Amino acid sequence: MEKTDLRRQLGLFDAVMLIAGDMIGVGIFVITGFVAASIQSPGGILSVWLLGGLLALAGALSCAELSASLPYAGGDYIYLREAYGRLTGFLSGWSSFFVTFSGSVASLAVGFAAYAAFFFPIISADRFLFSTELFGWPLRLSVASGFSILVVIALSGLHCVGVRQGASVLNVLTVLKIGALLGIILLAVLFGNGDAGHFSPFLDFSRVSDWTAFGAAFIPIIFAYAGWNVVIYLAGEVKQPERNLPRALLWANLLVIGLYLAVNAVYIYALPVDKMQGTLRISEAATTALFGQQTSAWITAIITVSILGALNVTTMAGPRIYYAMARDGLFFRGLTRVHPRFETPSNAIMLQALWSCILILTGTFDQLFTYVSVMIALFSALAVGSVMVLRVKRPELHRPYRTWGYPFLPLFYILANVGIALDSALKRPWESLGGVLIVGLGIPAYFFWSRSKSAEKQPGE
Repeated sequence: MEKTDLRRQLGLFDAVMLIAGDMIGVGIFVITGFVAASIQSPGGILSVWLLGGLLALAGALSCAELSASLPYAGGDYIYLREAYGRLTGFLSGWSSFFVTFSGSVASLAVGFAAYAAFFFPIISADRFLFSTELFGWPLRLSVASGFSILVVIALSGLHCVGVRQGASVLNVLTVLKIGALLGIILLAVLFGNGDAGHFSPFLDFSRVSDWTAFGAAFIPIIFAYAGWNVVIYLAGEVKQPERNLPRALLWANLLVIGLYLAVNAVYIYALPVDKMQGTLRISEAATTALFGQQTSAWITAIITVSILGALNVTTMAGPRIYYAMARDGLFFRGLTRVHPRFETPSNAIMLQALWSCILILTGTFDQLFTYVSVMIALFSALAVGSVMVLRVKRPELHRPYRTWGYPFLPLFYILANVGIALDSALKRPWESLGGVLIVGLGIPAYFFWSRSKSAEKQPGE
């Protein structure tokens, strides 16, 4: 009989590194300059970063209860299925495959190639190997996109070989980038040519002409904290999930919040707020000011490693959703296969790799993200809301951990995400409608799979 169960191989340290590795991407290196343009106050900048972290932490503590109670592969697909029904869960998984995870893999791979080109100029987006059209759709392969595709295939192959091997690479990359951030903080304190006077006046809201500036600054910070829950997708492979999942969600989020606040304090120590405004490469500008020499190669290397780490995690997490959907008979049946030797959902991993490579070739991933951003926020709110729904719907469910601050923390997260979704829908109504249509295409697909003879619910999930 073909093996269809995943083995629990990931410990607490692996789980913490998964979350931290996904959260620490490009955002911390580039966003603060944009925030400073909206909020011209040191205390205001740090407050918005803290608020974004608290929002992520609220979601993490809510998902801690869900993951400990339902420690299966698939994460929020499982929670939405149990709380709202199979259709809602399927639509979330549908958007995860076609846009959220596969699109993230494509976007991160392209970003990795762009930063790697700093050290290897041959990897250029301006050098095309071929360009053609397929049914009126442009297909272009540059050296950079070809390199991106090779990276996606290589990482996907690594994760097919074993979750332990993928986790080991992830742990090394995450330790490197956490070490790099700690190094920046320590060197700034010991040897940096900064000025503590940049923190004064700490809170000067008279310089904020429009209070909607806080909302504008808050949106990119939320994306900087994205990945706060990534371990839930691999919950079926975490050892002692009732104990390790809640701890990993708490400790990893606290770690990243602390790092982000400390790094932003270094930025302010290095540069006055008026010189930070609109500076895209804020990390490079700050370290150059602190140490009196050009630091572009150093910062670019850190960013390149950060992107590769996040790409590694995303490649690892997404296929567990498709695997869980297939086990419910709601996706291609072959995706339930677990490799008999490597004990990984190899078919699901390679299918995601294939679709991600198509997105790289067509260059459509950014546009797809724009379309479904509203739906992503709503699905995220629904997933966290599952903790409240299941308290009523399934009171008998074993809950090794119960959400601290319930029901206020889940409500805080839900209201914030609904507010973000409404704001995005009002500002970009046509794009939001496009996202609704993309997700809506999953409805006939759901009925196709649910009515097929292969659709049968798996026991224990």
